[in-house]
Amino acid sequence: MTNFRWINSLLIKATLVWCVSVGVSFAASIVVIKGVEGELAENIRLLVAQPPDGDNERRFRSYINDLPEQAISAMSAFGYYAAQASIDVDQVLESSTKSTASNTVESIKNKVRKNKDEDGEPASERMVTRVTINVVPNDPVRIISFELQVEPDSEHATDFDETESAAREILATGNVFVSSEYESAKSSFLDTAQQLGYFDFQFTSTQVKVSRRNNSATIVLTAITGPRYTFGQSIFQQQTFSEAFMASWMPFAEGDPYQAEKIGELTDSLQGSGYFSSVRVRPVIDPRYGNTVPVSVDLTQSDRNKVAVGVGFSTDTDFRTKLTWGKPLLNSHGHSAEIGTQLSADQQSASFEYRIPRNKDPLFNYWGIEFGLKNDTEADFDTFISTLNFQRVKRTKRGWTEALFIRWERETFDVSDEEQTTDLVLPGFSYSRSRSEGTPFATRGQSVSFRLVAGSRDVLSTINFLKAAGRFRFLRAISPRNTLIGTVQLGAYTTDDFDRVPTTQRFFAGGDRTVRGYSFRDISPFDDEGEAVGGRYLEVYNLEYNYRFADLWSAALFTDTGRAFDDFDERYRLSAGVGVRWQSPVGAFRIDIAHPIDDDDVDGFRVHLSLGPDF
Repeated sequence: MTNFRWINSLLIKATLVWCVSVGVSFAASIVVIKGVEGELAENIRLLVAQPPDGDNERRFRSYINDLPEQAISAMSAFGYYAAQASIDVDQVLESSTKSTASNTVESIKNKVRKNKDEDGEPASERMVTRVTINVVPNDPVRIISFELQVEPDSEHATDFDETESAAREILATGNVFVSSEYESAKSSFLDTAQQLGYFDFQFTSTQVKVSRRNNSATIVLTAITGPRYTFGQSIFQQQTFSEAFMASWMPFAEGDPYQAEKIGELTDSLQGSGYFSSVRVRPVIDPRYGNTVPVSVDLTQSDRNKVAVGVGFSTDTDFRTKLTWGKPLLNSHGHSAEIGTQLSADQQSASFEYRIPRNKDPLFNYWGIEFGLKNDTEADFDTFISTLNFQRVKRTKRGWTEALFIRWERETFDVSDEEQTTDLVLPGFSYSRSRSEGTPFATRGQSVSFRLVAGSRDVLSTINFLKAAGRFRFLRAISPRNTLIGTVQLGAYTTDDFDRVPTTQRFFAGGDRTVRGYSFRDISPFDDEGEAVGGRYLEVYNLEYNYRFADLWSAALFTDTGRAFDDFDERYRLSAGVGVRWQSPVGAFRIDIAHPIDDDDVDGFRVHLSLGPDF
């Protein structure tokens, strides 16, 4: 190895002397890596410094002399401790470096100087100094022995099983020894210990013996977990709520095994409650408390009145304004109320909501009372509806939001120039769940919702009525910049008197959220006068491809198809279009341009604007 480096150094010096003697500039330099590819070459690229600017021959020589050691160090990080590296320096035409651009570390700016011909005039071809790092990886160091022993707490013997399995897989006999993977395996034990409350965890032995002669590594890891700590008393720094109400927020009880994620759950729940402007949950780890961890909860109550004003726009409802006044705290038991109104050119509504938290996890488990009024003069009909809803909402163990309710509706509507008034008393239930990963652009996401209601003439309803509706939406990032989004919406109802079915319970399609390229509620059965009357069934399918071309911007291609119908022979309406999305702080702002396909009844493009999160 010593002779190899001496010869390589001699060759480099000779080349540098020649470069200086012929007046070559070092300001234009590129570095090429040969002999390795993939992550090995990439690691060398990351470690090797850029060639120095300027014509200083001494600085350039120092740079060249350091390259072999840097390249060998980069290879050692991936287990190639016997790697060798040599350096070649030569002059080449700038155009000849194009083919090796993918293997270069850096192409030096626009300082490339032109050689001069014998008359002192600029030559037509540019010359650059090419520095080639020739790497011979040789055999890597492989693990020939891995001894792992973790002495667990007798009451929780399996807490580290998953961490041990992962470490044994990464450091298995025969694997190439990679130092970063070894350190990662050790860190995973420490992370697990902190997450599960093994605050006395310690390694009693961490040995790695690497034989460069045999290209082998032996590893010994032994550790003692110590006892698992338990949650101690929870201390709430507040004077507003009753102890019973605050206890209902706790995802753990005194004496439960400690879990760091439970601290996060409590913090998120209290922050999302609306009761507090500031939340700080702190586990107190102190020798004075032995193997218990008291939890200190510092809370600052939010304002007793919350007023919000909003302005929005979509092509379905045009411009709209919204005003809400909320009382997030009415008493020490956490009751809350909110009054709201929303106005647009064709729709006006007012609402009142009262919430009563239930015994456990009040953010997702509560009783609710809602009353609302809405006037709608959009499309081919007018409607005025009054609603009163009593519901019990809970979060299931699998993350579903379950609502059991009984709802009263009185709707006066005008369809086909005939005014009707219908009362419905609708017991029912709904389930919904939404999950997503990644921000601001989601990488995975899925949302599901289903709702079923029923009414009977025998129980205060004007008609017999049964309705079911569901929606499924998925998102998958197939690469960092490419995403697919799909949606399915299905619905159906049955009744003994279709003419008395309120318009809000009928199915329509068309618009921002169903089939773009058609107007809002434009897809529907029609009466003899050509007015939309709504259908008994609904089918909508959407498929969209997004390409992210900037940090917060993406372009979209999409196609939508669907129908709202009474007869299963009714054809599907199909559209396609393009769009742009901007990820705003409150969700994606979407601009879509869509056009119906093969529909003689509709012509031209439609522009759709909408704002809101994908999930």
